[in-house]
Amino acid sequence: MKNNALNINSSVEWLNAGKILAHPTESIWGLGCDALNEEAVKLIFKIKKRDKKKNFILLVKSLESFEKYLEEINTEDKIFLNKHWPGPYTFLIKYNEKLPTHLKNASGKIAIRVSNHLPIRHLFESFSGFMVSTSANISGEENINNPNHIMNYFEYEEMAYYDEILGDNKSPSTIIDLESRAIIRE
Repeated sequence: MKNNALNINSSVEWLNAGKILAHPTESIWGLGCDALNEEAVKLIFKIKKRDKKKNFILLVKSLESFEKYLEEINTEDKIFLNKHWPGPYTFLIKYNEKLPTHLKNASGKIAIRVSNHLPIRHLFESFSGFMVSTSANISGEENINNPNHIMNYFEYEEMAYYDEILGDNKSPSTIIDLESRAIIRE
């Protein structure tokens, strides 16, 4: 039985080393990695057995920390985002040509969230990047919400978990298309 529980500093080092980190969110346990590390992102696709056409949510410290990768956001949209962030809302936002190729998709939009979950906010006080965040499961199967089960479920040795608490929300983040305001997932 693997038990790779990490504190906040070790979790940041783990992410910086390009490794997979299970992490608590507002509602579910997720699998994450440094989003700018292409090999780590490919690894999450592999261990989740996820279709490469499906994208991941990115956790970011703030809108401002990720803005250089996005099309210009008008004042009205910024006000709308600031009403929801930080919080359990993921927004699909048009990206620009600066976004690394491995994060681009056919839609021209990237899913980003500024979390209000305190352990994630603390993580971003030390981790200066952006983090892929996807449910801790094999694609299409039930999510696993116990970090020890996650460690033993996946057929991958170089995985650890950020030893913090899960949030109280009962469902994953709401996903909203910023451009149309359409709710993609509630």
